[in-house]
Amino acid sequence: MRKHALPVLLALMACDETPKQAVPGAPPPAFAAARRAAEDAVRARLRITGDMQLRAVQAWRQALPDSVAVCGQVNPTGGATDPFVPWVAVVALKEGQAQRTDLVLGASNAEATRVFIEMLDRCFEGGGPATARPQAPRSLPPLPLEAALPRPGLPAPAQPAGIPAAPAAPAAATTPANPGRSVTTTAAHPVNIRATPGGGGAVVRVVPRAATLRVFSEAPGGWLEVGEDQPFGWVHASVLDR
Repeated sequence: MRKHALPVLLALMACDETPKQAVPGAPPPAFAAARRAAEDAVRARLRITGDMQLRAVQAWRQALPDSVAVCGQVNPTGGATDPFVPWVAVVALKEGQAQRTDLVLGASNAEATRVFIEMLDRCFEGGGPATARPQAPRSLPPLPLEAALPRPGLPAPAQPAGIPAAPAAPAAATTPANPGRSVTTTAAHPVNIRATPGGGGAVVRVVPRAATLRVFSEAPGGWLEVGEDQPFGWVHASVLDR
């Protein structure tokens, strides 16, 4: 009886020493490190200290070894009616740990264009360049809504027959601001910069919390045209630090 017990015991011990296999379909561990680094970069860029509203976040292994692209969207202010802003972060890894993170976040029209191009290049398996060497210049893909934007030197599209033209919105009366005047946005949350005063303008930029901006002009109702060297757009006095 005992001569049969020893082989059985050795077999059971061998089973215990067999390494456990990864769960089929589970993401590589490096993806978790890359996602943490990407989200940290987004949080630092927008100076978000509390909960951060993200959606559609995915990680993609790139053609360059030890490189992962993390693509997603963030609601900078957390407001229920505020838009989500797209972003792309390329994370360089070493031994499963993030070493460098390059973030592009569409907080302005120019940055949104770059995010669109980065998404085309990066947000799929095997994306991006295969080497770290500088790439030759390439032609850019068509940008969204390119046909709807007016081109310099060309007339505006003709109004279809039978459809009356919409009346132009009256321009708000503005007055120049005192030279050198600056304001600071609230420290509670990032702030939307809008194309026009009045609250209905499109969001053209998102500035971090507690950002110092120069005032260029004022409009009725507490609206200020702000920027740095050049105007960005309009904010309401209610989102400024008093």
